[in-house]
Amino acid sequence: MRKHRPNAPYRPYDDHSAMTILLCLCLSIAPQAPVDPLFAEDKAFHFASSFAATTLSASLGRMAGLEPREAALTGAAAAGLIGIAKEVHDARSPAGHASLRDLLWNSAGIAAGTAVMLQVD
Repeated sequence: MRKHRPNAPYRPYDDHSAMTILLCLCLSIAPQAPVDPLFAEDKAFHFASSFAATTLSASLGRMAGLEPREAALTGAAAAGLIGIAKEVHDARSPAGHASLRDLLWNSAGIAAGTAVMLQVD
């Protein structure tokens, strides 16, 4: 900070304030991460596709001779792997991004599909 000269008016914003304001403006217009709302159309798709993958895989397990509980858990594992693979693909693609919220909705669909398959004999 400069020393105040007796005859010169004191301007407290002279020092580095202009550069600080410019830096703040530059940082505020930087590209932001994409918005990922908790409730959106793609979240319903994640839920439905995980539910379908779970029930389909479990049904195939039943057709192959697995017990109901084993088939339901196999379906859950298969759908979980599919959901994780999709998020890894999204993370590696230039235009995509992985989302924990997508995995949350995948998990909800898997849980619902597993609950349904555990009720089916």
